[in-house]
Amino acid sequence: MMDIALYSLVDDMVSKSGTEGVVEYWLRVGESYAERMGKEAYVGWPAFNVAMKEGRTSLTVEGAANVLTDLAITDKDGDVIGYVYALKTCPVAPTMSRFIKKIGPIHDSDSDVAENYNSRIRDSAVSNYCITHQKFREVAANNITVSKQGLECLHLANKGRLGDVKMVKENLDRINVDERHIKSILRSASCVFALIVKGKSAGDEED
Repeated sequence: MMDIALYSLVDDMVSKSGTEGVVEYWLRVGESYAERMGKEAYVGWPAFNVAMKEGRTSLTVEGAANVLTDLAITDKDGDVIGYVYALKTCPVAPTMSRFIKKIGPIHDSDSDVAENYNSRIRDSAVSNYCITHQKFREVAANNITVSKQGLECLHLANKGRLGDVKMVKENLDRINVDERHIKSILRSASCVFALIVKGKSAGDEED
């Protein structure tokens, strides 16, 4: 019943507020949820990555994430300024599967909201629920420090239910990772994102 209610809610929201109104609502939900998670501080990247693996950080609330230590992001001097992470399963995937199995195709409102977000804000949503999840990660990352340095989350790619893929090229360029590598990660993951020291890019010199 909750699966039906969730998709019926989106349909109703679109009819009353339009797709743009729903996008703004999901952005507020993601931000509010992340702010309620509170602040986190880690002495270094090893400590933070252990927390990610053990599910002890707000960024694993959505589900288990693989820490891709082979994709460490480094500055000009070779110092690590971040890592790439892969969310194993979309948290909404079970809801989608149950809805399709019991009711039928997902409502058009789902893709309509995603398309509005993609055209106005960033071309990175394969479902309307991506909006909340991506905003959540971005705000939650802003509440985390590693070695007393603030973090930011860069959304890299995600995969839809039917295998469609969205890539954020400007973020891939910023961490100097080839999109073919990210596509290989998506074979066994739903979303791929990077966490880096705020304001940094691969190859930058440390201050």
